[in-house]
Amino acid sequence: MVKNFDMSYLGVMVDMAGCPNRCRHCWLGSHKNGNISAQEFRDIANQFKSWRDENGVGINEFGFFSWWREPDYRDDYRELWQLEQELSSPGRAERFELLSIWRLARDESYAKWAATLEPKACQITFFGMEETTDWGIRRKGAFKDSLLATERLLEVGIAPRWQLFITKRCVGELDEFTRLIYDLDLHKRCEDIGRKFEVFINGMSPEGNGYELIDFFIDEDDLSLIPNGFIEICRKGTELLGQPEYVLLEELLNDDNPPNVAANTPTVFVNADFDVYPNVAEPTEWWRLGNLKTDGVDAILKAYRDETTPGMKMNREVPISELARRFGDSSSTKLYHKDDLICRFLHQWGVEYNEHH
Repeated sequence: MVKNFDMSYLGVMVDMAGCPNRCRHCWLGSHKNGNISAQEFRDIANQFKSWRDENGVGINEFGFFSWWREPDYRDDYRELWQLEQELSSPGRAERFELLSIWRLARDESYAKWAATLEPKACQITFFGMEETTDWGIRRKGAFKDSLLATERLLEVGIAPRWQLFITKRCVGELDEFTRLIYDLDLHKRCEDIGRKFEVFINGMSPEGNGYELIDFFIDEDDLSLIPNGFIEICRKGTELLGQPEYVLLEELLNDDNPPNVAANTPTVFVNADFDVYPNVAEPTEWWRLGNLKTDGVDAILKAYRDETTPGMKMNREVPISELARRFGDSSSTKLYHKDDLICRFLHQWGVEYNEHH
């Protein structure tokens, strides 16, 4: 059974419009953009709300979200936020430190509207300077949009939180990136609005689109190329980059527990084709719970609860040591956070499983 799946709460995220980007780090992968209507969103909510298990017990509380990859991507984002609140249990319709950077750069009223809600912070993603960020987000103009979004956020009292996904392509640009932060005077300007400017160096999870980026992951030797002046202003420094694979393997080869990857709160994702995935890992075929139109909500929730998909069974049954033996590379100096390296093993297991089934 899913850890913490006590039927008291379920989040349901519906990819109503999709995303303007196809970011190379995105663990959600590159699903197609759809156009799910507000009425279909209501219908999806009603299906989950009316579900009952074998004992007639339903789920007590729900949080319904009109997006999955890019928040507020649809022009009717204000109405959809009202609809989320209407359909969700009281207090369960949430905003996160995520806004649409694409919309911030195009809709002058959006930042003012977002400033009326909590939280008063917004994450902005970079892969380096302009050309490298546009490459990473796979959209020309993405870097310029991020700078304009930063300005519009500051104007309305929202703190921009910059995260840099570090790859071999950008290590030579980090002095320039550090200068950009100082040129824009972001620390002082956030202080002026009663906020704190934060910048993170992030490594990538090698699942979804991130798996295709492994050749660009930095190595142990690349750490010395990261300027100290940049590390000093980054929250957690280089801590989030983890350790070399060969070092982590020493521990993982002796870990006979299964991965037991779990979500903080039970949540499912609904894509443009009405396929449903758990938020345990990347949304791929081996994790897929079913399709709302062809399988129905009963089969989907029982698959989630009983963990019957190939990925979920593997997550609870296959020892990490076995995955490390099959997919680990003891000569690799690439940097991973331990959990991210395990995610890579899960992806490689899934690809292998799919090839044989």
